[in-house]
Amino acid sequence: MTGGGADVLEVVALSALTAFFTAAGNGAAGEMGKQLLLTTGALARRTMGREAPLPTGPEGWQSLAGQVHARLGRDPERADEWALLVRSFPEQARPLVPTGGLPPATRDFTNRQRVLKQLKREATRPAAGRPRVALLHGPPGIGTTAVALRLGAELYTRFPDGQFYVDLRDASGGHGPEPATVLLRLLRQMDFAPERMPPTAAGREQLYRQLTAGRRALVVVDHASSVAQVRSLVPATPDVFLLVVVSGRPFALEAERVTVPALTDRYAVRMMRKVAGRQEVARAKARMPRLLEHCAGNAFALKTEAMGLLAEAAEAEQRAGGPGGRGTIRCAPLPGTPAIVSGRRRRGSSG
Repeated sequence: MTGGGADVLEVVALSALTAFFTAAGNGAAGEMGKQLLLTTGALARRTMGREAPLPTGPEGWQSLAGQVHARLGRDPERADEWALLVRSFPEQARPLVPTGGLPPATRDFTNRQRVLKQLKREATRPAAGRPRVALLHGPPGIGTTAVALRLGAELYTRFPDGQFYVDLRDASGGHGPEPATVLLRLLRQMDFAPERMPPTAAGREQLYRQLTAGRRALVVVDHASSVAQVRSLVPATPDVFLLVVVSGRPFALEAERVTVPALTDRYAVRMMRKVAGRQEVARAKARMPRLLEHCAGNAFALKTEAMGLLAEAAEAEQRAGGPGGRGTIRCAPLPGTPAIVSGRRRRGSSG
C-alpha cells in the first residue's frame, strides 16, 4: 500500500468502513453531505468493478462495507483511496449516534393528552424561521418527566437521527451544572470522543450546532434550573426539537410554555388502578375521598399510595387473608404538608 501499511489498514478496517458507510448514508445533509455520498458511491463502484445502486438502509450499507473490505486486501492502491476518503470525512457530516436514547416511558401514564397535543404541535409545526423549543413545567412530582418520555416514545420515528436525554437532577451544587457542563454531557450522549472535546463552552456549542445541522433529532434536558443551562442548546436547524423540563416554576426561555396540571380525581383513580389493580383500589373505596384530597392530583404521591395498597395486600395474604392493615393511608406527603397516617396527622412531620 503506497499510503503506508498499518495506518491504512486501520483506517479501512471493516469496523471503520462500516461506520463510514453508515454515516455517509445517513448523513447526506446539505451540499457537503450529498457530495460525499456521490464520491462514496463512485469509489464503491470502481472497487466492486460493476454498476450498482447505492443502498437505501443501514443493512445495505453494512453489506456493501463488507464487500468493499473483502477486496481491499488484494488491491493496495484502492485501499489508499478509501483511506484518503475516510480521513476526509467532515465532522459536520457525521451522523448523530445516541449512546442510550431516552429512558423508557412509564406504564401507568394517564390522561395527559392535552399536554401531549401541545408538545406535538410545537414539534411538528412548520419551522418558518423559528426554533422548535418547548418549556414543560409543573410542581415537583406532578409528572413532567413522564410526559417528556411519553412524547419521545410516541414520536420515535419522527427523529431518525436520535433522541438525546440529559438529566441535571443528579448534579452537585444547589444551582445545577454550568452551561459548559450541560453541553459536555449532551455531546457525550451524541458519542463524541472525550479526547476531542472542545475545552470551552463556546467551542462545545459550535460543535453541537455542527453535529445537529440538517438533522432530525429530539433533545430533552430534564430538571433544568436556569435559562443559562439551556440557552446555548436552542436549535438553529429546523428539524431539531428541544424540550426543556422544569420541576417547579418556569424561567424566561423563549419557548412554547406547556404546563402539566394536577390529575383530576377521575384520572387519579384511573392511574391508581393501573398501578395497584382494580381490586385493591375498590377495597380502599371508603378512604378514597380523603386520600385524593391529600394527594391533590400529584402523580408521584398517587403512585406511592397505590404501591402502599399493593403492600397492604401482600401483608394481608401473609396473614391468611385477614382484613387488617387496610386502614393506613400511605400517601407521600407533599412539600409543606404533614403526612397522614390512619386518618390523623403525624406530629412533627414536615413533609
